[in-house]
Amino acid sequence: MARRFIGSLIPLLALAVGEVIAGLTLRFNIELLLVYPVLMIVIPGLMDLRGDVYGAIGYRLTTALHIGAAEPRLFTRFNMVNTLTGYTVSLIVSLELCFMGLVLSYMLNLGSMDPVSLVFVVTTSTIIVFLVLNPIVLTSVIMLFKKGVDPSGFVAVVVTGVGDALTPLTLILVSLMYQVIPFIVRLLFVLGVLASLAISYLYLARIHEDKSVKENAVSSIIATSGSSLGGLFAAISIEGLLSRVPEVLGVLPAFNALIGASMGHLGNMLNIELHVKGSADTRRYRRESLLEAIATFISILAAYTVILATSVPGMLTVSTLSITISFILVYSLSAVTTFYLTTTSFKHGWDPDNIVFPLMTTFADFTGYLSTLLILGLVI
Repeated sequence: MARRFIGSLIPLLALAVGEVIAGLTLRFNIELLLVYPVLMIVIPGLMDLRGDVYGAIGYRLTTALHIGAAEPRLFTRFNMVNTLTGYTVSLIVSLELCFMGLVLSYMLNLGSMDPVSLVFVVTTSTIIVFLVLNPIVLTSVIMLFKKGVDPSGFVAVVVTGVGDALTPLTLILVSLMYQVIPFIVRLLFVLGVLASLAISYLYLARIHEDKSVKENAVSSIIATSGSSLGGLFAAISIEGLLSRVPEVLGVLPAFNALIGASMGHLGNMLNIELHVKGSADTRRYRRESLLEAIATFISILAAYTVILATSVPGMLTVSTLSITISFILVYSLSAVTTFYLTTTSFKHGWDPDNIVFPLMTTFADFTGYLSTLLILGLVI
């Protein structure tokens, strides 16, 4: 039991490192978020998108290497198609999140940039993360495969952590600098991005490699939209609650991501048991859920401690109580949902691994923001 606990704790602590960077970026740029709450809407969706896209890139390559469909080299036709697929999906979903952010901002009278500037900021951030993360994923998967190590663990933890750290960092940096760039340059850049997206998709369609784009784009749009709806609650609360208790804003990326990762782990363990035994042991699932809950909460507290150590807390007791109560509620609800989602999808002949992790990370994003802010409002 101790070994299983440590095996759960170490990857979660590793993931927490990236989430702390994301949280600190938000925490120390709350003035910008007060001016442009629309950024708080798109950031959770973009963070979710990184995991969806680069996780898919890594898993596609891992599967292809295992079945012999790709060679363990960087410059291959498979990696070119894989890269173009990731680039295309990233831009499609980024544009959808911009549209969603603009519509919600207009409807709720929240501060936003003009449409061209928002698309410029979001797509620039997306392309920067793509240029950094894509070669890291491809190179690392190939190196690990050559050494006889299964790259799946790397893809699940490192890709999510690095993607989550880079997303708010690049988005905030571009948001701080975009006004010094002439509007015509921003417009030409956006038009260039749209042209590159069209060319990329048309090329993939021409060589009959656009199926992955359609599948990945649809699932990513659904998942990222759910995450951004969670961010909407933060955008609405940024001027009131979160500006008074900024440490909560800093810890929320870790809070949501760690619970989502735990549900992926629980779902995978349950899926294996269902495939091996044909049925689920509910008593064993409760024990595993409890161990995972302790490891997850320790990791959240570790991230929270770093956030507190780097800034002056607004209301320490209030924020700690809110995070603790919210964790109990969100984790318990997520664990129950994961169990029924995994067993139900298995009974219908679907692979739970393709369903549970994407849905539960979105579920954690949405309920994490909603419950924490509601409880924070009640406690204050």
